[in-house]
Amino acid sequence: ANRELQTKTGATPSERSTRHIEVKLPDGVSYRSGDHLSVVPKNGAILIGRVLSRFGFTDSSHLRLSTAAGRRAALPVDQPIAVRDLLSDYVELQGVATRKQIQALADATRCPMTKPKLAALADEATYKSEVWAKRRSVLDLLEDHPACELTFGAFLEMMPLMSPRYYSISSSPLANAGQCSVTVGVVKSPARSGHGIFEGICSTYLNEQNEGAVVHATIKETKAGFRLPEDPTRPIIMIGPGTGLAPFRGFLQERAALKAKGVTLGPAMLFFGCRHPDQDFIYREELEGFAKAGLVDLHVAYSRLDGQRSYVQDILEKQRAQVWSLIDQGAIIYVCGDGSRMEPDVKRVLVRIYCDEKDVDIESGDAWIDGLGAQDRYVLDVWAGS
Repeated sequence: ANRELQTKTGATPSERSTRHIEVKLPDGVSYRSGDHLSVVPKNGAILIGRVLSRFGFTDSSHLRLSTAAGRRAALPVDQPIAVRDLLSDYVELQGVATRKQIQALADATRCPMTKPKLAALADEATYKSEVWAKRRSVLDLLEDHPACELTFGAFLEMMPLMSPRYYSISSSPLANAGQCSVTVGVVKSPARSGHGIFEGICSTYLNEQNEGAVVHATIKETKAGFRLPEDPTRPIIMIGPGTGLAPFRGFLQERAALKAKGVTLGPAMLFFGCRHPDQDFIYREELEGFAKAGLVDLHVAYSRLDGQRSYVQDILEKQRAQVWSLIDQGAIIYVCGDGSRMEPDVKRVLVRIYCDEKDVDIESGDAWIDGLGAQDRYVLDVWAGS
């Protein structure tokens, strides 16, 4: 399955996209709630077309790669391969150019006007403002400096190998052991480099897969601790805005399956954040159904509603009495999402709650939250912000 989760109709339709992707698993492959799906994507047609155009290839061009004796090659060598396939499946094309790569571009340039311009970009201060901040790739720089004579072979050697992308699985095998789902925010916005539209490689790839398509992926076990507690009566607190909700949807599916079997469950709180209830409240009916069934106490923050900006850390603060009660009962706290801003903000609120309850200083609060982490009671599944 591949379906849109954001609301595209009504008075305030969403302009963004979040996809619910379900993958049928091969025989013998299993997973647990909280695991990751590691997906190997392909580069998109527009990006590949830019490379073909820059180096003068046609859409049907083929080549044969070779390597020096004694050197191992990660790319397919000594066999014909379509240039399009090579660029699609094997290399990353959108990484920010390094200063070393920029110097190599300058070294491959004879034009007296272009060479110093490229060399200047390798200067530390200029690099930060003109390359790093604008996320300019080697391809961007080649298009900006057509007089550069870098060969295609040298370009390939600069490109890192295509790497898998990790998505938190948003389902439980107790709901359906033969398949798993991931919740994918589709990355698409004007490129900072000025070269058209920037599209996330894997999110775009998954977005374009129709039902019946085959994707290359593997199950990756989660870090220690990001599991539902072995004792189902133990309280849990889940904090995940946006697609950070993913593993908690799996947790709630699991709790529903356990309850259906007659298992006694402990209390659970879920703090979810989105922009607007009529745009990106993903899985809304499911979450409200879980809450109505008594599986979770649901709290939602809206950051673009009626001019008010509320985030998960704000509603966490508002529910401090209940949050502290569960923590005092031994609750496990799970945080999933942006690790650069959201998670530190959540941690500060939790530390403040502890300090107020215990009447201690911030240093003691920091030691407390670190202690929870060491006990697998403050468990993270976070990634770098955009």
